[in-house]
Amino acid sequence: MAIRHVGAARELRVRSDDGSELHVEVRGPSDGPTVVLSHCWATSLASWGPVVRKLAPHLRVVLYDQRGHGRSPAPLTRAGYGAEKLADDLCAVLAATVPEGHRAVVAGHSMGGMTVMAAGDREVFREKAGAVLLTNTGCTELTKRARAIPLPGPLGTLGSQIFLRAPLPLGPPNPVTDLALQYVCMSMKADPRMVRLCMRMVHACNGVVRGRWGEVMAGLDLDDKVRQITVPAVVAVGTEDRMTPPWHAHHIASLLGDCREVREVEGAGHMGPLEYPEVLAEMVERLAKECAGGPAGPVGEGAPGDPGHRKAAAR
Repeated sequence: MAIRHVGAARELRVRSDDGSELHVEVRGPSDGPTVVLSHCWATSLASWGPVVRKLAPHLRVVLYDQRGHGRSPAPLTRAGYGAEKLADDLCAVLAATVPEGHRAVVAGHSMGGMTVMAAGDREVFREKAGAVLLTNTGCTELTKRARAIPLPGPLGTLGSQIFLRAPLPLGPPNPVTDLALQYVCMSMKADPRMVRLCMRMVHACNGVVRGRWGEVMAGLDLDDKVRQITVPAVVAVGTEDRMTPPWHAHHIASLLGDCREVREVEGAGHMGPLEYPEVLAEMVERLAKECAGGPAGPVGEGAPGDPGHRKAAAR
């Protein structure tokens, strides 16, 4: 696989429907197939860096900071939080960065995947998305299914709810707090450099912002919106993902109109872009080659984007 030399990004500000501004970066040639990457809870667009560096250099890559993360300002009121706001922001980015008449591969990790799924019924999404990658994410029953808090039954569910919703600092960065966070969100065998990057991003995230987005995720139910995603899609998950265990990947696949693959990455945790970037880069490149980059057109019977196209699941 070709290694992408990231180089300087072209930066822009995109305004969402409610006036919120989003920090957006565009890398690669202006005429290349477009890939839009949406990052996870409590991090920033930098979490996709290991994947971007492994993508082929002909791809045009769009990254953005979710509202309240990275260089995108936080909402001023609670009304600025919600699954619909995530969908608004993604659609604003797609409208601003995907060329007229073209479609992009849209990839989302964790809350970024929830963002993609929340936009499944939007006209802009249907017009601009040619294929979808969802990694380490879920669309319902997040606290019920989570294994991040090692307590039995209802106690584990309650612990997950508290972890998601608490608008508190996660403790000063030190070996003890970092080890606890690694247990929650990464494999204990993850590359130490990637662990350090993850910890820096998580500790940098404002506690109130993190807690309010966690509250949104704790009550999420996007099944109906996922059913409306009919473009070719692939789903990935780590077998040791404690926040969104493999059940979620297979549940999402059962709802998608054209799921090509469910890939379980042995021994990996929740931070797919940091733990298995080469796998995700390969999946993105395959989708870009098969399903995106060219002019948008009607999806015909038997075509790759046809809702009746065969579903595939692989371990």
